[in-house]
Amino acid sequence: MHYLKRSLLALSVGLNVAFILFWGMQHFSGQNQTPLEKSRPSGDQFFAARYEGVQVTPEQWKALEPYALAFKTNTDRIRRETMQLRKQLLELLDKPVADEEVIRVIQQKILANQGDMKDEVLRLLLHEKSVLRPDQFSGLIQAIRDYGGRRPGFGIMTGGKPERD
Repeated sequence: MHYLKRSLLALSVGLNVAFILFWGMQHFSGQNQTPLEKSRPSGDQFFAARYEGVQVTPEQWKALEPYALAFKTNTDRIRRETMQLRKQLLELLDKPVADEEVIRVIQQKILANQGDMKDEVLRLLLHEKSVLRPDQFSGLIQAIRDYGGRRPGFGIMTGGKPERD
């Protein structure tokens, strides 16, 4: 039982790592609207921060925006579902007798959601690669690597900087 709890905790942490890169950037405080953000209807700070450094043109944004908004919609749904599943899992684990079969079913649903999240990230990155110039896409990939720093996530897994300046 102790092993199961530790495994589920590791699973939960793993899902957070999968999309921390994309959600963490939303919480930077003190960001003013960039010209890119002002020029588009969605006004989403996450994508302004994501694309500002690579100087996305308005034409490129028109090609990226539908995918970016679909990404946000889909990942929000996956995140909400996963949070609900985790809540159910913790409630089951808190019972005096844990129903391991039900726990395993929920665990599989969480794993499926993790796979869906990874698919969404990959779909967005591949579309960005098709729209951005090679130097822009390389800059975006470098920003993803650098963002990881010492924290777990894309940055450290792909050789990001070991230290922050």
